[in-house]
Amino acid sequence: MTITYDKKSRCFFARWRETQSDGRVKFRAVRLMRRSDRFHSKKDVRNSEQYKALVAQLHAGNEDPTRMKLLLAVAEARGRSKPDEQDVALVERVIGDDSATSVLLADFVESVYWAHAEASLRAKTVREYKSIWSRYEIASKVRGLRVCDFRTMHGADILQSIATTAKISKATLQRVKFLLSGIFVLAMNKGLCDSNPMTGVMLPQARGARETHAYTLDEILAMLRLPFDVATKAAIGLAAFAGLRESEIAGLQWSDDAGETISVMRSIDRVTGEPNPPKTAKSQAPVPVIPTLRTLLDALKATAALTPDGHPLPEAPMFPGIRQKYIDLDKLALRVIRPAIESAGIQWHGWHSYRRSTASNLYQLGADDLTVQRVLRHSRVNVTRERYIKIRDEKVESAMTNFENAIVKSNGNTQSVQ
Repeated sequence: MTITYDKKSRCFFARWRETQSDGRVKFRAVRLMRRSDRFHSKKDVRNSEQYKALVAQLHAGNEDPTRMKLLLAVAEARGRSKPDEQDVALVERVIGDDSATSVLLADFVESVYWAHAEASLRAKTVREYKSIWSRYEIASKVRGLRVCDFRTMHGADILQSIATTAKISKATLQRVKFLLSGIFVLAMNKGLCDSNPMTGVMLPQARGARETHAYTLDEILAMLRLPFDVATKAAIGLAAFAGLRESEIAGLQWSDDAGETISVMRSIDRVTGEPNPPKTAKSQAPVPVIPTLRTLLDALKATAALTPDGHPLPEAPMFPGIRQKYIDLDKLALRVIRPAIESAGIQWHGWHSYRRSTASNLYQLGADDLTVQRVLRHSRVNVTRERYIKIRDEKVESAMTNFENAIVKSNGNTQSVQ
């Protein structure tokens, strides 16, 4: 019997040959222990109970399968004729650790991680993660790599390869890192590795995020003057004047409307159409309803089904769907809002631009960033400050307008500079 050390897994193995009944020779290997201060060298391993028990059993000529061999060896090393529960637990741990070293990362993701993700994450997040896994061909990048073999350098190589070939933003690379990190968190909890190798991975150089847009107050008011139905106007009002997320607007029920405030109690998954709890605990804070928004909501309430005492059904959605309980606001935007506003000369930038406009308009009107954070119900003020507040410098715009007017006045028209 020999002792070998595997650098990748940092484990010691006992290896020996067995002669089968047909004369063939079969090589056996058993993982003994991970390298540590206690078992630092092969000499330390030879003095261990596990190794001595295994040697004693093999010298006795017993060539039973590995599990029985270890059970009997451990029992004999402890002075017993047959294994007890403590011996069984020890052997199961050794054999379990040995089998764990053979789990391929790609197999673990397909057979274990996706099932875990579907049970614990929102459908939208799972769909995004599966898209990342397939779009950037991560399975092929880790082909043949065991979970226990994955190192920080492998994670860095994967991100660098994606950044080089896909030309994506740093924010997208961060989501790739989140996915891989989540995979190894689960692997750690399953006993397949001892640490998360993605923790130390640095993001490679990549382009910054594209500039996002916030509708101006004039653009929002121009939209509301278009001949939309009351439901469409109310949805735009909730997004622009209360800063609600698209999924939160879709999940509103009449019981959430308290008159001066509106409460966010649920968020509709855009993949399944099913309600989920709000994004964060702070997202459940009540949102003030300004009079302009109150007028839009009252107009919508006038079209709702009423109880005998004249109030809307409490559990009824404010925005019911056509074929499902809750409205699909993406389809409403695609089929109704976008064509109408673009024909009026306003560019569509998506539902989230209304939320950014809430932040920007409040800030421009004198609200500080902490107040804007509370209105948008963000967990951290830096998110509000860095991603939502879009500042328009009116002095700069005025100066550039005057500059253009001076050019036109000097040349007669702008064509003369061509």
